[in-house]
This record gives sequence, structure tokens and C-alpha cells, in this order.
Amino acid sequence: MTFFKAATMSAPLLEVPAALWAELMAHLRVQGGGVRESGAFLLGHKTDAGRVVLRFVPYEQLQPDALRNDYVSLKAASFAKLWEVCRAEGMTVVADVHTHPFGPGQSRSDRANPMVALKEHIALIVPRFAKGNPRPRDLGLYVYEGNHQWASYSGSDVDHLLRLTNAGVYQ
Repeated sequence: MTFFKAATMSAPLLEVPAALWAELMAHLRVQGGGVRESGAFLLGHKTDAGRVVLRFVPYEQLQPDALRNDYVSLKAASFAKLWEVCRAEGMTVVADVHTHPFGPGQSRSDRANPMVALKEHIALIVPRFAKGNPRPRDLGLYVYEGNHQWASYSGSDVDHLLRLTNAGVYQ
């Protein structure tokens, strides 16, 4: 499946239960305290139509000092823990998400250092440290194309690629 094929299909590329989305945004907001970045890996399943998020694993759960600086920093041992969680729960990493202080654009560091450096990995950036009630259209959605290249989506494009669901019905 290529990303662009999935983006034009009627099914979403990334589907998140609305209640889980609200929980994730609240966690990011509290963890960052309005003063620093916070983030998580989104775990779930990949299908032919897209990806379904079933839970999230906060960065600080994998590495307690991951948020010590103004930016997120994870060591190799954190990824070993993440893969262990995925194996134990029969899931895979379907995306990652982190906050930024202002807009949803990628930083130079984000572009150069993907959390998962595999083609078609999805990275989400939530603006304003997740304050308020961030909706998909507020985010930046980035798809890794390899060799430090990314496809970038914002605004209404993200609404088409990241769908919040409620009991199997799109919101």
C-alpha cells in the first residue's frame, strides 16, 4: 500500500477512537505543563485501508527523563521497551505524536530524526502544547518517505487522513 493510494481511498489513513483521542490530548497537555514538549507512540493495527489506533504509550513511560529538556529525547533502550510492549500486546507502532509550543510544523530536528525511520511512518505534531481541544485539522501530519524526506499535510487534508471514530462511526 502506498500512502497516496490510501489517502485517496474512502477509509481513513489513521483512525482513532474519539475517547482515546481526548485521553491522549489531555495526557499530552498535562505532561507538558504548557512549557515543554510531550509525546507518545500510537499503537494498534495496520490494515489494507489504513491504521487503527488502540492505545498510546507516553514517552515518559518508556524513559522517565525523556521530557527533561525543552524537547523530547529518547535513548535506544526506550525503543527496546516499546518493541517489547508491541510484542506482548500483539500490536505495532502505527504513528507517533508530540507537541510543539506554537504551530504544527516540523522542526529541523523532527525532519532529520524520525522516531521510526521506516517509509510510511506517520508523525503527528500538536500545536500549543495541546492546549484547548486540538482536533485533527489543527495538527500537522507527516509521512516519512525515507532519506529524511516527508510528505506534509495540514488543515482540512489532515481531517481526511486522521479520523476520530465513535463506536465505528466517523465523527
